[in-house]
Parts: sequence; C-alpha cells; structure tokens
Amino acid sequence: MDNNLMKEYDNLRNEINQLISLHNTLLTFTITAVVTILTIALSENMTILYLIPFCIIIPMSMRIAYYRSSMAKLAAYMIVFLEKKLDGIKWETRNAMLIEKAPAKKTIYHFTVLRYYECLILAVICYILYVIDYTKDKEISIRTTVNILWPLLLIVWEILITKRINLANKEKQNWIKKWTELKRKNDNPQEE
Repeated sequence: MDNNLMKEYDNLRNEINQLISLHNTLLTFTITAVVTILTIALSENMTILYLIPFCIIIPMSMRIAYYRSSMAKLAAYMIVFLEKKLDGIKWETRNAMLIEKAPAKKTIYHFTVLRYYECLILAVICYILYVIDYTKDKEISIRTTVNILWPLLLIVWEILITKRINLANKEKQNWIKKWTELKRKNDNPQEE
C-alpha cells in the first residue's frame, strides 16, 4: 500500500470529518439562536421578532449546503483516485453504491431521519408564529394579506436551500463522473 496515497486519504477523511463537525456546530448554533429569539418574541410581544430568525436560518443553511457540497466533492475524489488503489479501504465507494441502489420511494422515515430539514422546520415554525401574531386583532385587508404573504418568499428560499442540501448524494455522483473524466484525460493525454 502506497504511504502517500494513505496519507492523502487520511487528510481528505479528516477534512470531511471537519466539515461534518462544522455542519453540526452550525446546526446547533442555528437551533439555539432561533429558539432564543422566539422565546424573546413570545415574551416581548413584538411580531417582527418572529422574522428575525430568517437572518440566521438562511445564511446558516447556505453554509451547511456548501459544507455538504464540499463533502460530496471530496468523497467523489477519494472514490475515483484513492480507494481503487487502497486495498480494503472502500467506505466512500460502498456508501455511494448503497445510496445509488437505495429505493427512491420516500417514506416518513426518510423525511424524519435521513434528510436535512431542521432549518426548514424552524423557518416554517417562525412563519406560522409570525402569521398568528400578526393577524390577531386585525381585519383582513390588502395590507394584512401582503404582510402575511411576503415572508413566504423566505420559506421558498429555505426550501431551495434545503433541496440543494438534500441533493448532495446526486452531486457526489456528478463529481464522480467529473473526476473520472479528469482521471481518464490525465491517464491518456494523447486522447485530447
């Protein structure tokens, strides 16, 4: 077994572990900050405070999406360039094969356990609390309707980010194809 390949594998594995740790830290921070803001909003009776968490949720979700994307890219590189040469070390390869062969059927299990919906759930809770607080003691008017509907854009934004996070495994497959093509070109420079 080539020591340089093993060292590169270990370095990349450590980088993935660091991204996982950062992801978990950001998620913990996001949940804690949002719960704190919602607690203040409930006690202060200030409707706008229910929308403040979006200033945390959306940027943190974008950063988590970046981390998931980076993990996919690193894992794909390890599959294409390293694991084929490292006897017995096949975690990323086997994991990618397992995910690729997993049934596409979505169940409540997939929604509650296997996906990254935490920030989206927080966003929906903030929106619902905002609507409840905003509409109490108000008559429905055009202004009220507009003020109820515009924050839905924040929910849509979070849905798009969450979808991106949940497509990391498909992104990994795309990176495997790109790395494989690069490897093929590097191995056969006369083909270009």
